[in-house]
Amino acid sequence: MKEEQKTEQVILDAAEIEFLDKGFGLTKTTEIAARAGVNHALLHYYFRTKENLFEKVFEKKVHELSDSLLTIIGKDCPFLDRVKGGIEAHFDFIASNPKLPHFIFNELIQNPRRLDKCKPFIAPVIAAVYKTMQDGITKAVSEGKIRDIDPMHLMYDIVSMNVVVFMMQPVIGEVIELEGKEYGEFLKQRKVENVETILSRLRV
Repeated sequence: MKEEQKTEQVILDAAEIEFLDKGFGLTKTTEIAARAGVNHALLHYYFRTKENLFEKVFEKKVHELSDSLLTIIGKDCPFLDRVKGGIEAHFDFIASNPKLPHFIFNELIQNPRRLDKCKPFIAPVIAAVYKTMQDGITKAVSEGKIRDIDPMHLMYDIVSMNVVVFMMQPVIGEVIELEGKEYGEFLKQRKVENVETILSRLRV
């Protein structure tokens, strides 16, 4: 990796931490520069504005998720195995980025203007996952391997069941006091429950 690419990546990594911790409004580019260990002028040279940096960070997370999902659900193996792998990959991705659901809700869903700017790199990912799901469902149904289901409903089932685990953690975790090793064990069990709940809907 060239020196310029390394510097750009260091800035992006620092920006990701700041944005996820504080949100767009409370994040300052001077703080990103300080965390990255570069001067503010250099950050401005690479990204020009905080908005551009935000979009780059979000685009990076979208591609990380899509790469992990499409690699698994596009495999040449039984459809239920691909769905299981997709659910687990999505769950693990959020577990590695637990602040991301709140970040998306606060920064995109509640900010239509910013959402519109991010749609060009979100839409192709959703379309690719949808098409892969659709093709897999059509083939598996024709072979009598699964029940018929609209691919959009399957995608919503996976996303909603996985995301709510982490969206609700600040509330449920505070009341039930799930922490450390105990919380890690809960996540393992919850992933199994999510997989089994969705697969039971598909099995003939």
